[in-house]
Amino acid sequence: MKRKEKLVGPMEEQLKKGYLKLMILYTLLRSPSHGYQIIKRIKEATFNLLSPTVGSVYPALKELESKGLIKGKWHSNKKRVKIYEITSKGKEIFKEIIERHFNVASTIRRMILNKLTPLVNLDESDETPIMMQAVKILLLDEKATKKEKIEALKNIRDKIQNLNKTLKEFAKNINKRIEELEASENE
Repeated sequence: MKRKEKLVGPMEEQLKKGYLKLMILYTLLRSPSHGYQIIKRIKEATFNLLSPTVGSVYPALKELESKGLIKGKWHSNKKRVKIYEITSKGKEIFKEIIERHFNVASTIRRMILNKLTPLVNLDESDETPIMMQAVKILLLDEKATKKEKIEALKNIRDKIQNLNKTLKEFAKNINKRIEELEASENE
């Protein structure tokens, strides 16, 4: 198990690093924020899947600012704090990245489903239009109503519950196949 973790852990960390800048842009789409607020909002938005540190967020902010995707202004209250906001260029880039991400994710999903379909009855007609619409409303449509956002979250929840049922069925079919193979081995 330790050997497996040595391989999986670094890959997972690379994925998280890639998503950090995207999540910073997403956070700033909602409202201007300072670094610690950004960290808190990313944790909340990802249900603690991403827990960025000060040491990872501030270099990412600096890079995004140098590319003109965000801008920061110093403010003085009790102490000096830099408030960041997304630029129009940052909004355009964010939308482009999300669109490309959906294309990549959809392609990978189809590839995996094509390999799994012979093993378990997966319904590809359930392709992700509802899911994509829900995520797009949550991520891209700043003007979505609370009702639309609630509906989008419900759709995502339902998809996850259906996926869980499918995976349980898949595991049951795998166990059945293992039993068949073990039985034929003993003959």
